[in-house]
Amino acid sequence: MLIINGTAELMQDLIQDDKEFTKGTRHEFTMFSKNMPFEQQLTQIEKYLVDRGWDNIEVLNNGVVSDTKDITHNILQQAYQKAQSEGFAVTVNNHSLA
Repeated sequence: MLIINGTAELMQDLIQDDKEFTKGTRHEFTMFSKNMPFEQQLTQIEKYLVDRGWDNIEVLNNGVVSDTKDITHNILQQAYQKAQSEGFAVTVNNHSLA
């Protein structure tokens, strides 16, 4: 499973899980992609994020996670499992960077 960390800018106001996100704010994200390698997934990764209202995407790190046991954070474990069944999953830090 490919893991991608980076930042993205919200292009529209959004309320998700009772958290408010403000247009124009930049947030950290962690994303999982069932398909690899990273270079061949760039277009799909961008489309996945843009379709959810995020743009100006900056990928900071990427790597491979071979087993969910390697992930200790509960939310990231859930995202990993979602990506196994749906191909992609993303988590976004609800606190903006600025």
